[in-house]
Amino acid sequence: MRTSALVLAVTLCSSSFACDSGGAKPKANAAADAKASEDDERKKAVEALRKKREAEAKAKEEAEAKKKAAIDAALTLPETLPKKLDKACKAVGEAHDGFMNRMFEGETVEKWNQAKGTQIPMTVAQCTKQGSIEVAACQANALDNAPEDLKKELPELLRGCIDKFGAKAEGTTPPA
Repeated sequence: MRTSALVLAVTLCSSSFACDSGGAKPKANAAADAKASEDDERKKAVEALRKKREAEAKAKEEAEAKKKAAIDAALTLPETLPKKLDKACKAVGEAHDGFMNRMFEGETVEKWNQAKGTQIPMTVAQCTKQGSIEVAACQANALDNAPEDLKKELPELLRGCIDKFGAKAEGTTPPA
C-alpha cells in the first residue's frame, strides 16, 4: 500500500506542476496584450498629432493664399492716372497717412502721428526714386482702398506695386 500511496502522491504532484506551467502562459499573454494595446494607443495618438499638424499646415497655407489674393486685388491702377510724378508721390504720402489713421487706433496712431513728419517724406522719396507714375498711382490706390485684413501688409502693398508696375531692369526678361 505504501507503493500505491507513493505513486499516487507522485502523480498528483506531477499533475499539479503540469497545470502550473499552463497557468503561466495566460499571464504572459496578458502582458503581451497590454503592450499591444498600449502600442495601438500610441499609434493612434501619433496619427492624431500628424493629422492635426497637416490640418494646421493646410489652414496656414490657405490663409497665406487668401492674403496674397487680397494683396493682388489691391494692386490696381485708378481709372485716371496723375500727370506729374511729384504730385503722384505726394498722393502716396497722403495715402500712407490715411492708411495708418484708418487702420490703427490708440497708441499705434499716437506713435504714427509723432513719427509721420519723417515717415511721410521717406515714403515720398522712395516713390520718387521709382520714377514711375504707375507705381505711385498703384501705391496710393492700394493704400486708400486696402481692406481691414491687410492692415499689417503695408510693406507688401508698396513692394507689390513696384514689382507689378515698376521699370524692369535692363538685360532681364520677365518670367513667362
